[in-house]
Amino acid sequence: MILEAFSTHLKAHTKPNYPPERVLMEWLTSILLLPPKPGDLIGKIVHTEISRVEGQGHYWFEGKSNTGRELLTTLTQYCRSYDHWQFSRWVHEVRASDFQRKYGS
Repeated sequence: MILEAFSTHLKAHTKPNYPPERVLMEWLTSILLLPPKPGDLIGKIVHTEISRVEGQGHYWFEGKSNTGRELLTTLTQYCRSYDHWQFSRWVHEVRASDFQRKYGS
């Protein structure tokens, strides 16, 4: 359910040269900075399982339990697989001639 919600968010917020992990960080931050709305199961689970830790001008996410750590691992792996999928789509669309130098040989 959470992976599906993030997948939908990622597809809607994907930009060229913008890593999926960055979209994940922004998505988790937007959920964790506000209390979950009544009936928002995604927000409730994220608040229960993940915490946003701040220190020395940086922040990162940690799982509050084994389940939270597994959830973060799964979301990160999904970001990587999405990034690989996008790259493979790009590779299949390019031709060898796209890599020839504009000047010279």
